[in-house]
Amino acid sequence: MMKKRLGAAILACVMAASVAGCGSGGSGSQTENAAEGDSGAVDEIVFAYMTQNNIPETSELQRIEDLLNAYTEEKINTRVKLVLFSNADYMNQVNLMLAAGEQVDLFKAQATSYIPYINDGTALDITPYLENELKETTEVIYDGMLKPTTVDGKTYGIINMGSNYVPGGFCYRSDIVDELGIDMSQVDSFEDMTAVFAAVKEAYPNMIIIDPNRANSIFESYLCKVERIDPLGDKPDYSLSGVAYIDEEPKVVNMYETESFKKAANLTRSWYEAGYFASDAATTTATTAELLMSGNCFGTFCGLGNPNIAQQYTTNYGHDFENVELCGSMVWGGSENAWMVNSSSEAPAAACRFLNLLYTDEYVDNLLVYGEEGVDYVLNEDGFAVAPEGYTDLNSVKYTNNMNYYFWGNKWLTYPVVGGQTGEELQATIDRNYAGEVSAYYGFIYDYSSLDAEYTACLNIVNEYKKSLWVGAADVDETLNELNGRLYSAGMQKLIDLKQEQLDQWESQQQ
Repeated sequence: MMKKRLGAAILACVMAASVAGCGSGGSGSQTENAAEGDSGAVDEIVFAYMTQNNIPETSELQRIEDLLNAYTEEKINTRVKLVLFSNADYMNQVNLMLAAGEQVDLFKAQATSYIPYINDGTALDITPYLENELKETTEVIYDGMLKPTTVDGKTYGIINMGSNYVPGGFCYRSDIVDELGIDMSQVDSFEDMTAVFAAVKEAYPNMIIIDPNRANSIFESYLCKVERIDPLGDKPDYSLSGVAYIDEEPKVVNMYETESFKKAANLTRSWYEAGYFASDAATTTATTAELLMSGNCFGTFCGLGNPNIAQQYTTNYGHDFENVELCGSMVWGGSENAWMVNSSSEAPAAACRFLNLLYTDEYVDNLLVYGEEGVDYVLNEDGFAVAPEGYTDLNSVKYTNNMNYYFWGNKWLTYPVVGGQTGEELQATIDRNYAGEVSAYYGFIYDYSSLDAEYTACLNIVNEYKKSLWVGAADVDETLNELNGRLYSAGMQKLIDLKQEQLDQWESQQQ
C-alpha cells in the first residue's frame, strides 16, 4: 500500500504542474543536508545526459541550465552544468570525458553494461548516500529496484524508472479490421494473430502485414512473458550466454536449443512463408514510422506499457489504430541503463542530491524533457504537454528532449502528451507498474569480463542471424544448427558455464 500512496503522490505532482508543487517532497531536509555537509558554498557538478531530438543551440541549452540552477541552488545548494550529447554519441563522448579526467559527476550507462564501470572503480559506491541524499528516491522506486546495481552489498547506481508493467501486444489498423469484420475480442495470443493476418492479406494482397522492425518484440514477449524465460543479463530477444526458465531449477541453457525458441521461430517462419512479412523484411531500411505512415502496413508488434499507445499511433501516422494485448508482463534483470556517480567527483553528495531530483522532482524532470513552460511547451486544458502557439509540434521548438522522456529518473513525473493518460486512468497504470511481476532471478548480474573475447565473438555471430530468424526469412532447423555450431566453436559453452557458476553463487546468497 505504501507504493500505491507514493504513486498517488507522484500523480498529484504531475497534475499540479507547478514549480512550487510537491516536487521532491522534502526540500527542507535536502537543503539542511547540503548545509551540514559544507561551509555553505554552492556545490558545482556536471550532468551528462542525452537526446534523440535535435541538439539545441548553445544559448538555448544555457537558458535551460540557468532555469535549472535557479531552482537547484535554492533547493539542494547545487549548481548543475548540463552537457548534452546525441543518443548515438553519448557513451563514446562520456567515455572520452572519463578517460581524459574531465569533470563529469553524474552519467549513465546508456544501452550498455554498467558492470565495467563498477569493476574499474569508475562508479562510486553510493550506499552511504541512500539514507539521506537519496532517501526520497529509495521510497519512490519500485520494490527491489536497487538489486540490479548492488554488488556484494554495495549499491553503485540506479536504473532509470520506466515501465514495470509491459504486456506484449500488436498495434493494428482498426479501419481495416472494421472493414473486414474481424472480431479482435477473440484474439489473446500470438498464434491467434495468424487468422487475422490471413484475412487482411486476402483483402489486401499487396500490403505489408507485419512491420519487420519490431519483430524482435515478438521474441522478447514470446520467450520472456509467455514461455517465462529470464535472459539473465543478455538481451531478452537474443542470447549469447544462456538463459534460465523462471519457474524451474536455476539451470543455464542455450536458448537456441530450447523448444521455446523453436516455437517462436517456427511461428514467424510460417508468417513469412504466407507473405505477411515483405520478402525483403530481413534487409529493408524502411522504418516503422515510414511503413505505418505509408498506409501500406497493417501493424506492428509492440509493448503496451502505455495502454493508449494506439491513440498516439493514430495521431502520429495519419490512420486509425487500435492495439490488442497478446500476453502478460514480466520484469527481468539486466546490467544496463544505470545512472552512476563518478568516483572522481569532488562533490559526490551534491551529485546524489541532484540524482535524487531526477527520480522525485516534477519540475526538474519536465524542464529536462520539455524545456521551459510557456516557451518550449504549454499544458492544455486536459493536462497534456503541447507545442506553444507558433510551433507545429513539440519537436519544432528551440529546446525539447521529449523523445527521451523515460531515459532518466522517473517517467511517471513527466507530463503526458496527447494520447497519453491522466487522472484515474494514469493512477491505475502507475499502480499496475508498482505491482508488476518480477522474475525470480531479478537482481542477478552476469559479469562476463573474464570472457570478453568469447562474448564479443558470439555477439558478432548472433548479429548475423537474428534478423532473419525474427522475421522468418530463414529455414529454422538449418539455421539453428549452423548458428549453434558456430556459437559453440566461438566459446559459448564457456560463457554458459561461467554464468551457471555466478548464478549458483547468487542463488546461495538469496537464502
